[in-house]
Amino acid sequence: MNDETQQNIRNATVHSVIDGVSANQQTVEVLGLHGSADAYLLAQLLGASSKPLVILCAELESARQLVTELPFFHPHPDDIALLPHWELNPYDPLTPHPELEAIRMTTLSALNRRKVKALVLPVRSLMQKVIPRQVLDTISLELLVEEEYQRDQLLDSLIQLGYQPVPLVEERGSFAVRGDIIDLFPPDAKQPIRLDFYGDFIEKMRPFDPTSQRSGEATLKVLTLIPSREMILHGPFLETLGQKLKERCDELAIPRTDREAIMTELREGILSPGRAFLLPFNYPELDPLEQYLDTLQLILIDPPAIEQEIDLFHRDIRDGEARMLEQGLPHARRQTLYLEPGELQPLLRQPARVEISRLQVIQFDDQRQRYHFSCQSNNPLRAKPTSDQDGLEPLLERLQQAKNENGKTLLVCHQQSQAKRLQELLAAHRIELSIDLNLQLSDLISGSPKLTVGELNNGFYLPDEKLNIISEEEIFGRRSHRQKKTGQQRARQLMTSLAELKNGDFIVHTDHGIGRYLGLTHLQTGKLEGDFLHLQYSGSDKLYLPIERIAKVQKYIGGEGYVPKLDKMGGQGWEKAHLKARAAVEELARQLLELYAKRELRQGFAYSPPDQLFREFEATFPHEETADQQQAIDDILDDMQSPKPMDRLICGDVGYGKTEVALRAAVKAVLDSKQVAILVPTTVLASQHWESFQQRLHDFPIRVEMVSRFRTSAENKKTLEAAATGKIDILIGTHRLLQRDVRFKDLGLVVVDEEQRFGVSHKEKLKQLRAEVDILTLTATPIPRTLHMSLTGMRDLSVIETAPVDRLAIRTYVSRFDDELIRQAILRELRRGGQIYFVHNRVQTIAAMAEQLHQLVPEATISVGHGQMAEKELEQVMLDFIAGKSNLLVASTIIENGLDIPRANTIIVNRADRFGLSQLYQLRGRVGRSDRRAYAYLLIPGEAALTRDARERLRVLQELTELGAGFRIASHDLELRGAGDLLGGKQSGPIAAIGFELYTELLEETIDRLRGKEREEQIDPEIRLGLSAFLAEKYLPDPNQRLQFYQRMAKAENDEELFDLVEELRDRYGEPPLAGELLIATMRLRILLKKLCVELLEYDNTRLSLLFHSSTKVSPDLIRQLVTEQPDRYRLGADFKLNIKLGQLPPGELLVRVRKELQLFF
Repeated sequence: MNDETQQNIRNATVHSVIDGVSANQQTVEVLGLHGSADAYLLAQLLGASSKPLVILCAELESARQLVTELPFFHPHPDDIALLPHWELNPYDPLTPHPELEAIRMTTLSALNRRKVKALVLPVRSLMQKVIPRQVLDTISLELLVEEEYQRDQLLDSLIQLGYQPVPLVEERGSFAVRGDIIDLFPPDAKQPIRLDFYGDFIEKMRPFDPTSQRSGEATLKVLTLIPSREMILHGPFLETLGQKLKERCDELAIPRTDREAIMTELREGILSPGRAFLLPFNYPELDPLEQYLDTLQLILIDPPAIEQEIDLFHRDIRDGEARMLEQGLPHARRQTLYLEPGELQPLLRQPARVEISRLQVIQFDDQRQRYHFSCQSNNPLRAKPTSDQDGLEPLLERLQQAKNENGKTLLVCHQQSQAKRLQELLAAHRIELSIDLNLQLSDLISGSPKLTVGELNNGFYLPDEKLNIISEEEIFGRRSHRQKKTGQQRARQLMTSLAELKNGDFIVHTDHGIGRYLGLTHLQTGKLEGDFLHLQYSGSDKLYLPIERIAKVQKYIGGEGYVPKLDKMGGQGWEKAHLKARAAVEELARQLLELYAKRELRQGFAYSPPDQLFREFEATFPHEETADQQQAIDDILDDMQSPKPMDRLICGDVGYGKTEVALRAAVKAVLDSKQVAILVPTTVLASQHWESFQQRLHDFPIRVEMVSRFRTSAENKKTLEAAATGKIDILIGTHRLLQRDVRFKDLGLVVVDEEQRFGVSHKEKLKQLRAEVDILTLTATPIPRTLHMSLTGMRDLSVIETAPVDRLAIRTYVSRFDDELIRQAILRELRRGGQIYFVHNRVQTIAAMAEQLHQLVPEATISVGHGQMAEKELEQVMLDFIAGKSNLLVASTIIENGLDIPRANTIIVNRADRFGLSQLYQLRGRVGRSDRRAYAYLLIPGEAALTRDARERLRVLQELTELGAGFRIASHDLELRGAGDLLGGKQSGPIAAIGFELYTELLEETIDRLRGKEREEQIDPEIRLGLSAFLAEKYLPDPNQRLQFYQRMAKAENDEELFDLVEELRDRYGEPPLAGELLIATMRLRILLKKLCVELLEYDNTRLSLLFHSSTKVSPDLIRQLVTEQPDRYRLGADFKLNIKLGQLPPGELLVRVRKELQLFF
């Protein structure tokens, strides 16, 4: 290195770099940054720069990480925006994911309004041309409170902006109209917005929660509506698209019929997979992104990687275009959608740029100023703990060193719960730290460490600034990236709601039995009108059930694939089925009570409370515990500290964190000098658990071993001898562990995974073990919440039903079977060192499919697995895949069952239209187990060949990235499977005979009765007041939403519940019309009638009649007194029926008088 070059490299401080950039005369190159120091430097540049920063990364993941970390150092997160690319080749038969479209439109709109001070983007996003800035300017719509808007024109504008009309607004880019209310969800809004109209004037604009559909106190004065996607399939834009598509198709000699098929779809607002290439046809010309960037400060992160990515992506799109030409398919020229590499160079080579380089490569002829930071990355600040010493020594030494140097130290945890753990662990070493959630770097004091919460994956040390930033990863090991959850992503807890009912579904009427729902029907008889449930029974029997009696009806849920017979109204069949089910429930309840009583009498080992080493083990968990998971852990620790033997069931989907729950129990047992046996149904699962346990316990003085038929007899013998002498703490194996020759020195805990998959003899052995040691059972089959509640206090049960918060949502694409798409999807995963599942559910043709894939992707190492293979052969295939010996597993649906392979993050499902929604949900759940983005490709034969149901299933799966309402519906079949496993096979008949909901009600009622717990008689009053009381279709158009409100009103237990519901109704739909107000008042009366046990309330224009049930608590003396003292008004008829003279009253006055009369009896 010559002297001139040497002089050109300076020892850098943040201030010297800022000064160098401000001089704005030559390229500034920054070297030597480690960890999150680049985010720290960029935040300082952002604060000092008068121009917006454009921060260019090679890849989307790097850009995402920067966008996550920058707000930690910069106090105004809204200044920072990410512009992702489509994550696909435009010539692939896929459609950009709606979430990505929403983020792109949000960022483009913010750039257009000059609201972005730091734009972070991968170079692919810079290459991609975008919606013209002028179009975005003219088409965006500003709404103001108290301004007049023609409603029809506004709705047309929403459709033009790409918003989809829906019954219920839950997703971005959708809108719903209900009377005087319009709900809409702009792509750039954190929550959807509710517009309240008075005539044509906007009276109010309120954000609302998409989960509860309720608005809060906050209001908006101004709302800017931006397009929901870059393509506008409406008006002149659609005409431009049609004209340019015609010209291109004529040029390519593509038949008119092909072009017209595309245009027919687009006119109907359908954007089929593989239509991304149409974007350039939508406008006269797309803009390069530079049109949105005025004066800017360009910053390149790792320039050589950026150049490499430009070449790679350019090759991809060039190959994609060539493929379309070869296949004779319509497409746009690549130059109309992307910049060529040569067109990018003037921007990338502008002189006053900043380059943050990973490697120092000296070029003697360039005129650039180089700054070198003496920055250090933090080595892992953790040692392997021993039985008498924790692993915090390296951290304590670093803190002491910083104190001696009078340095500034900041410890950063992702979550407050983890910060509290670290606080407690340090307190044990006499280092007292408070948690400051609002801490700024300027608040740091020399020699005094601070603790805060924030998104930072790696820390760093800047000696010149004496600044130590330490992340929790560097203390406790690598953690996965946490995704912030927005309201619409939260999983909702739904009862088996009538909102799920579709015409033709089976229902259960508690009096008449199983019928078929034919819709919500509005009928008028004379002057009266109302809504009725139209129910069909056997033969030609029909029932029109008034909506105030809706509590009598439940959605029928029987067994998977079971089709029930319709009952005959007034026949004996339903009564017999009911009695038979009641007898089965009675027998089950007695067995459960007997087991419970025996367990209460047994004595077991009481473990000590968690100590310092246990707390440190908890802190090394690489994820944030979900609330359900933490509750399950707390339940187990409480059980273990009790002198009674534990027998707890943990229920949760695969990947929801059951293994970690079992690990906590196992570590607690080992730290109290007990041994643990982990019992699993298959060798494959044994290997998986062994790997998980080894990984988690690597730094702790705990020995884990496995007995497996894939180990030699000598190895297994040696392992069993070590277990017998107490040298092994945790032993993992299949039912081999239940054999007589397996002995433990001091067994304290047995963890059983998927007990229902063990044989009868093994279950008997487990029954004996239950009397001696603590048992923890894990199951991945969901247990219905209603059943969970019924068994409270009978069976110790913890349910984990919240998905981990650090999972990236799975990108789900629906596509026709396409060789190039499959090849690219597989290669994308292989390039990042991952593995792929290819699901082909035809055993007869699975070998041929594997061969086809081998020809298509020779780079992949393929293995084949299906249920008809010999057990040992299949296990070997699975173990090879887990070990990474193969990277593409072509399999039948066997992969539904329990596999958890974090490296497998792409799944391709062939003929996805042939699977049920619950099956697709389970299959898709095999991927997305790590902090990497997972991809699911659902292959279909072409949309024309799909049934309507199949198309709807795939639409739901593509749109829902979380366990939301659609999957709650799909999960009923799975829950029934779980109920059968928990209750035993004998109960499946009674469940199918009367439906699951009624079955659980019977079970709960029977358990309470056998335990001597008093239950109030549940009366469903019949109300005949001669009033037209209903929610009008014009007021609440969606019949399923109407049904749900009727059901919720009928189930309201008190006025408070009902008023809350009415408030929601007013919030979501505006003031109800008169018929709605009458319904609300009638439902208030219903609450009183239930409390008084009145079976019938009837008004005949002059007289009110009350029929009391025999269980009523109303005093007969009070009734006698009324009849005796006021004989003109009160008379007692047959069957304890009380008649009250009211005279002829209008509806409003009648309801007030009836309420007054009923209150006399309280």
